[in-house]
Amino acid sequence: MKEWKGKSKLKIFTRLWIFLKPYWFWFIARITSTIGKAVIDMLVAYVVLLLVNSAVKGDVHQLWQSIYFMVGLVGVGTIVYFIETYSSGRFSSQVVRDMREKLVTRIEQLPIAFFENHHSGELISKMSNDVNILEDFLGGGFFNIIFHSIRFTGSFIFALLISWRLVFFCMVVVPVTIFLSNIISRPLENYYETLYKDLGKVNSIVQDSIGGIYLIKSYNLKEVLYDKYKVQVDNNLTNALKIEKRMAINSSLSVVVQLIPFALCFLYGGYFVVTNKLSLAEFMAFATMLSNIVQSASTIPSLISNYRGNIGIMKHLFEILDYNMERTSGDEYAIDKSVAAIEFEEVTFAYKGERKILNNLSFIVENGKTTALVGTSGCGKTTILKLICGFYEAEGSIKLYGKNLKDWNLAAVRENISLVSQDPYLFPGNIAENIGYGRLGADIEEIIIASKAANAHEFIMELPEGYNTVLGERGITLSGGQKQRISIARAILKNAKILLLDEPTSALDISSEFKVQKALQGLMQGRTVFIISHRLSTIKDADKILLLDEGCIKESGSHEELIRESDLYRKLNTAQITVLSSMGIHLENMGV
Repeated sequence: MKEWKGKSKLKIFTRLWIFLKPYWFWFIARITSTIGKAVIDMLVAYVVLLLVNSAVKGDVHQLWQSIYFMVGLVGVGTIVYFIETYSSGRFSSQVVRDMREKLVTRIEQLPIAFFENHHSGELISKMSNDVNILEDFLGGGFFNIIFHSIRFTGSFIFALLISWRLVFFCMVVVPVTIFLSNIISRPLENYYETLYKDLGKVNSIVQDSIGGIYLIKSYNLKEVLYDKYKVQVDNNLTNALKIEKRMAINSSLSVVVQLIPFALCFLYGGYFVVTNKLSLAEFMAFATMLSNIVQSASTIPSLISNYRGNIGIMKHLFEILDYNMERTSGDEYAIDKSVAAIEFEEVTFAYKGERKILNNLSFIVENGKTTALVGTSGCGKTTILKLICGFYEAEGSIKLYGKNLKDWNLAAVRENISLVSQDPYLFPGNIAENIGYGRLGADIEEIIIASKAANAHEFIMELPEGYNTVLGERGITLSGGQKQRISIARAILKNAKILLLDEPTSALDISSEFKVQKALQGLMQGRTVFIISHRLSTIKDADKILLLDEGCIKESGSHEELIRESDLYRKLNTAQITVLSSMGIHLENMGV
């Protein structure tokens, strides 16, 4: 993933404020209650001063006043603590909800190139683990920094007013420990960032292990996946131990901050009381203030560590939000049926960091005609479909109905296209929902009509719940042919003007292919069809066949013309026949 450009902490919090701003009321309520909580802690020391003074002097009236003040302080404290807890929950949960929604929205707007270069497991890790940790920080850690800073500062000033000499003796070690804690925790930001990246890789391997369980079991790949998992877990452990080591050092410093000031307080404070340089009441109030100071000072090191860790997380999340999204500009043109549906003119394309796949490629797909594209594996056939859909931009000119694709709005482009791939994706809802995604708002009657046209209605009705049958993840409960026919039904329901077929029958057996071929015949009627396939049964009736080789169109014509005139096409044709014959399949059985 490209590194986020905003490295400064100020810029990170400026970006975070965009999410905080809509909930300023709860943010102010949380800040106010945090300040109130710190003030109450400091007032306790003042009450102690009054109570001890009244007890020593035997002043009953002042004693009762002190008790009333303490009771009032408890009542106010109860309200303040309620506001603190409630506002914290409202604030952090709403901010994180908005952040999750923004992340999901942005992920949907990212270009295909992003997903082809980043594992879904890493994104899931960011959406779940990272955001959950950030929620804890916004709900507690962030405000704890404010609370302890105020309590430390206020208590320190109060203690100075009581005895600056005693403050000097007791607190001499605190600045040193805080300084050391800051130095020690400085690398934690990078450690946490690396830790969460490694955790994303661990999640990716786990996801692969679950998604590819059939392959893993059938090929006995358990050890291979386990070894990959172990390497990532070990890397994760190495970074975790680095973090724990520095956290442990900070914890040790916290103990130093807690014990030494109290020891010095009772040593020197006792001496000051005995020598009448300090009253007993002042000493007790000072000890209470010192408790506040020490607690805050000992907590600050862990807060610094937590803060640095969350800076790394926020950088992680903002990398996604700042990634260049797919363009949304462009026009929605009226369809001009008098011109070619698709036209490539001197198109050149290469994936980032790789050699050119397409080189000065030019061809035309006539409106209302079926055009097939054939060629050896890896020659760029599927890449051409990606370019037509606007998933990538290339050099040269790609036109849709006479208008340059770069001038089209991409949503409008895709509204005019139905894509049926060799590996159809089905969501884990029911069958009706999966077909209905072809045209949102379609009723069940329209879904059934599309299913019948796709030769899918019969097998759907044989399922226990019919169209309400809930599919497993990626439609795992269905056969390849059944999934493909549902995909075709979805495309029929969409009723787009251009149909792109990417090896729609390559992964099917002959029986399933025959049924899918019948479904495709219904889908292709009256549409512009651009098809990629190795199967002769799929391409032989195309109006025009394009032969792709070395990134450009070498020859074109009908099946019969290419058989007569093209050596390369004959070789591809012969290779197909040889493979099928070795499987005991004869072309006449496929309708060829």
